[in-house]
Amino acid sequence: MKRHIVDIVRRLVGTPSIMGALSSLESTIYGLKENTGSPPPSSLLGSTFDTRKVIAESFLSGNGIEIGAFASPLQVPAKAVVRYVDKYDLNSLDATHKVVGLTLKDFGVELSAIVSPDIVDDGECLSKVGDYSQDFVIANHVLEHFEDPIKGFKNMLRVLKHGGILYLCLPEMRHSFDNVRQPTPFEHLLRDYQEGPAWSRTMAYAEFSRIFAAHGMDKGLFPKRTGADLAEFEKQAADELDKADFSIHFHAWTMDSMMDMFAQIKSKFHMAFETRMVMKNNDEVIFVFQKSIPHVAL
Repeated sequence: MKRHIVDIVRRLVGTPSIMGALSSLESTIYGLKENTGSPPPSSLLGSTFDTRKVIAESFLSGNGIEIGAFASPLQVPAKAVVRYVDKYDLNSLDATHKVVGLTLKDFGVELSAIVSPDIVDDGECLSKVGDYSQDFVIANHVLEHFEDPIKGFKNMLRVLKHGGILYLCLPEMRHSFDNVRQPTPFEHLLRDYQEGPAWSRTMAYAEFSRIFAAHGMDKGLFPKRTGADLAEFEKQAADELDKADFSIHFHAWTMDSMMDMFAQIKSKFHMAFETRMVMKNNDEVIFVFQKSIPHVAL
């Protein structure tokens, strides 16, 4: 039965270049069970971290960038050299600054763990990164924070060389605080791109503040509120988060809606890329795209 499951995973992954790494992890998993008596990891490929590492080792090499690593940079192989891009200059971040009464630490961020960016730039625009200049781009739990994901995705591909790799990972909304939301429809994304996202910004912060207030009260970060008192707190939180330009999840997707989004982007904008890999990794989905040479219209 175990071997049958492994064969299914191999067919789903469908990428020959990582079979050796999968086999190695498989051996480790079965070795733990058969030789040491230790239980196997909860995932066939091990932890979320292990799976990310295998995929990075299989696809990333040369010189590239990671957008929005913040306090969780992707571990890359020695053959890959990374420069970090973030809109937050480490020197301008204040660990004591409060948004809606909470500090960065309350949001689960330790200032000492934040990666100092090599390039201070808006990851959605990448205005300081040249066209066709990168062997790879890493965007790990970033696209959902972009107000205009189509623009951000197009710029990630813009800076890649032909044959370059985009490692893009998104949280699966059904396994996060976004599970009470509806998946962002493509029509919404298209309007954000065509008109600019200002039309949906207030709505996004209002929706996020309702989730934020509920989770904050559940965790004891805020006193319990109901009725008009709760509505007023939610409005105050939305206004303060908006004023602070706080990086919320402006969008959320299921795995199916993610795949549909990328397919529609490719079709509508005639973008030249191939999907090398799609993989559910516990509570996230990893995509590996490869930039291709566009066809010349005759």
